[in-house]
Amino acid sequence: MNSEVKPKETQVIAELYDVEDREILDSPSLMEEMLRGLAEEVGEESVHVHVHEFEPYGVSGFLMMRKGYVAIHTWPEHSYATVNVVGFSDETWAWNVYKALVKLFKPKQQNAVEVKSGLDRS
Repeated sequence: MNSEVKPKETQVIAELYDVEDREILDSPSLMEEMLRGLAEEVGEESVHVHVHEFEPYGVSGFLMMRKGYVAIHTWPEHSYATVNVVGFSDETWAWNVYKALVKLFKPKQQNAVEVKSGLDRS
């Protein structure tokens, strides 16, 4: 009997500070373009993309893919964004997507933690 414990989900929760491309933080069209490009970058098909614009500024973006999803909320007035990347079953997927996202946002600083949920004994 295999006693390996595997998570059902791996989540990367992150903060991006001093984002180089501030324009993307306040543009729904640029956020949508970036999310669709992110899916291509990681070799995934985007199942669903939704972007919501806040007043007076800021956007939230959501990208659903077959292996997981990405949720982003921005504060352009602070050059700041929060990111959640959730991978289903593949423990490395969330980190790979997060690393690709960081390359697109180009933050000067970042902070990320990992949460594994739905632990299951195989």
